[in-house]
Amino acid sequence: MGSAERRFFSPTMIAVLLFALAAFAVLTVVFARNDLAISNAAQALPGAHDSSSFWWFVNAYGEAPMWMVVGAAAFAYFGSFARARWKTYRPHLWFILCSAIIGPGIINFGLKFLVHRPRPGDGLGFTPLFRIGPSIHDNGFPSGHTAGAFILFTLVYLVPRSRPVLRMIAGSIFLAWGTVVGLARVVWGAHYPSDVLFGAFITLTVELVLWLAVFRRRCSPSVSGMDQDLGFR
Repeated sequence: MGSAERRFFSPTMIAVLLFALAAFAVLTVVFARNDLAISNAAQALPGAHDSSSFWWFVNAYGEAPMWMVVGAAAFAYFGSFARARWKTYRPHLWFILCSAIIGPGIINFGLKFLVHRPRPGDGLGFTPLFRIGPSIHDNGFPSGHTAGAFILFTLVYLVPRSRPVLRMIAGSIFLAWGTVVGLARVVWGAHYPSDVLFGAFITLTVELVLWLAVFRRRCSPSVSGMDQDLGFR
């Protein structure tokens, strides 16, 4: 493992990432106490329900980048069985696919069927996230769009380890995109803030756990090999 890789995945960096994920969980609880007020304020923003606004565009196409990334990863993964040169990148492609299947897929949809939280725009009344007793059945928690948007963060691991600055830039862009998608879902009345935060928390946690527990050692050789393949020196 090179010095840049050691810095990026040092104990300090891992501790920071774990702290950030814990902060997501805490924010979910905090926001859940003010879900209705924040949701109402967001829906009062200019263009919140305008079908030609920026918020409409993000809501309509917010999942498109995820499907593009997952589709490309699936195509390249199965294509690696036919093209020997692609085989080097198979572990990382599998990392992206596993993150998408487990995070936005299994965990996200599993919680939707377990929690049954109404959406703000359903007109079914406000249901607190944390409460005992039956609730009106719906699938507002957590936010699938937000969980899917944060799948783009897996691409940070594809950046060659010799480019730590590029990794930071890519990470910032992908985190910003996920945040915009989550905010758009709240503004559009599709989710409460805690739905969005927990959707992001699910995907980022799954990505981190899969990388540290399974894929870091398997992907490191292919990541270092990308320097030459991608034209980096």
